[in-house]
Amino acid sequence: MQKTPSLQFSVMCLDLLEEEQRPPTLQYLFYELPFPQLPFRMDKFHVINAWANGSGNFSQSVKILDPTRTKTFVETGEQTFSLEDTYTPQLMINVFAELEFQEEGHYWVQNYLNNQLVLEYPLTIRLLEGGKVQPQKPDQQAAQQPVQQPQKLPAQKPTPSSGPTFIDEWNIPQ
Repeated sequence: MQKTPSLQFSVMCLDLLEEEQRPPTLQYLFYELPFPQLPFRMDKFHVINAWANGSGNFSQSVKILDPTRTKTFVETGEQTFSLEDTYTPQLMINVFAELEFQEEGHYWVQNYLNNQLVLEYPLTIRLLEGGKVQPQKPDQQAAQQPVQQPQKLPAQKPTPSSGPTFIDEWNIPQ
């Protein structure tokens, strides 16, 4: 019998360490990215989701909206996974590479399970001035600026395993 899982957590980090026979170690957790100038091309970052307390076959996707919340900045596409044991979570590790942020503001990370939104949280992009992060004014957030076309990432089918699923082969147009 299928049981819908819960999203145990969703976090962003800049890097992770893989150790044999151990869960990955997340490094440099963040909620904002202060850049020296814009546009800024980000080498890479991860969005790690853990699905737990469920059983059956499911699909997840991660979408990041631009600050206006009207356009998709990047999305993963559908990623399937299976939970065979209710007590063993499934880690879904998404690697986003070579993304160019054009404007500051609050981007929105959205997590979907079977095409239904289950969690949304902000990713704040800020501009550094004089070595300090400048707080964003609310009226700056609403300003309409040209935004690049949404980037569609191909869906990857993870292989069932007892360990984390890495989804890192994105083909992002330049």
